[in-house]
Amino acid sequence: MSTVSLDQIVDAVRKRSAARRRQMTFERLEDHVKPDSWRRERVLTALTKPELTYIAALERSSPSGGPMLVEAEDGARYGPSRRVRVGPKWLALAGAYKDGGVEMLAVATEEDHYAGCLDDLRTVEFTRLPRLRADFVVDECMVLEGCSYGADAITLIAAILDDATLARLRAIAKEYGIAVMLEVHDERELERALPLEPELLGVNARNRRTMAMEATAFERLLPRVPKGTLRVALSGLVTVDDMKRARAAGADVALAGGALMKAADPAGMLREWKAGLRGL
Repeated sequence: MSTVSLDQIVDAVRKRSAARRRQMTFERLEDHVKPDSWRRERVLTALTKPELTYIAALERSSPSGGPMLVEAEDGARYGPSRRVRVGPKWLALAGAYKDGGVEMLAVATEEDHYAGCLDDLRTVEFTRLPRLRADFVVDECMVLEGCSYGADAITLIAAILDDATLARLRAIAKEYGIAVMLEVHDERELERALPLEPELLGVNARNRRTMAMEATAFERLLPRVPKGTLRVALSGLVTVDDMKRARAAGADVALAGGALMKAADPAGMLREWKAGLRGL
């Protein structure tokens, strides 16, 4: 279990965002980013199908799973650097997700605990799949950054944002045409999220503060999400039976991460899931 707290992660994200503002202010971002409703439409078109659809996570590390994708060093080519670079494993995994029939990619861009960066969004453009900026978005600049680096959607996490901030970030996302997946874990967070009418409502079975899994989260919360909002099941999805349980609880979309990233054949795992849920 991770010894890194949610507050520590969010504090690191805020510091990183503040540092970037010294180079790229909100006003400069506004000059570079134009509203485009096609971002939102790409997400809805990809994920709205009669059967369960899939978002696959791309992350190099996580507080709960540790290192998951480590590239071989190539010092002769790149020279000394602390920046994590995209390598063949990263590109191969993105390609495998595409081959397996995934509908969307969730790219972890948090630097200190997930070993990601904004450039990672651009590196998987070759898949032509919609891209979710999977991060701890805390301010308006991070919304516009997602747009400028090619994200079609962003994650907003109810556990780390107060009502006023949630509403403000939701409003700017709508203004610029980027879809929102609003993540909740319990009934109180769900009640806060529903009035904002996000395109996607994600129920995370993992409590981000304790990292503990809650087995009944999908069954309790997904049926309460109204039609018109895509219902997403997050965390703890490993087997076909896990997918069936999420689907039975009302999930339209499943977001899978660790199981796929650790699989010897992620494309084959995706095909197995899809075959096992055909007709459900």
